[in-house]
Amino acid sequence: MLRIAICCGEGFASGFLSRYLAEATVKEQLQDKVSFIFIPFYQLYDRQDEVDIAMTLPHIEPQVKSDSREYRIPIYIIPFKVVIKPKVADYLSDAEDIMAMADGRGGRFCFEGEDHTAIVSRLCSHRDWLKQQEEKKKKKKK
Repeated sequence: MLRIAICCGEGFASGFLSRYLAEATVKEQLQDKVSFIFIPFYQLYDRQDEVDIAMTLPHIEPQVKSDSREYRIPIYIIPFKVVIKPKVADYLSDAEDIMAMADGRGGRFCFEGEDHTAIVSRLCSHRDWLKQQEEKKKKKKK
């Protein structure tokens, strides 16, 4: 099971999002694959052993990028538009792909071309977005 922390500053947005995802996980019967908990970003360093990966909301991107501590878990900043339509499958896919990219290392990770979350336009998982881009290329070639 993949344990995901949803983080932000004080917890209003991340608390809401983590509760929504936890409830959707049960509705979609995915509780054997993933769990979501809220951890305020200022507590993450001390609580990182409770989870496998942390996903932070984009409005604290400057705090995450300026944090110089060495984390043992991957930290991923969720793009703004992905937060708009939260789907458990998208968060799970992104977490799995970031975990594979991290390969046991901790610290901040992002997908290629997504260094700045404000410019990311996808509304789905990165994996699904890549598939969509491939399909568009195939259609153009025809």
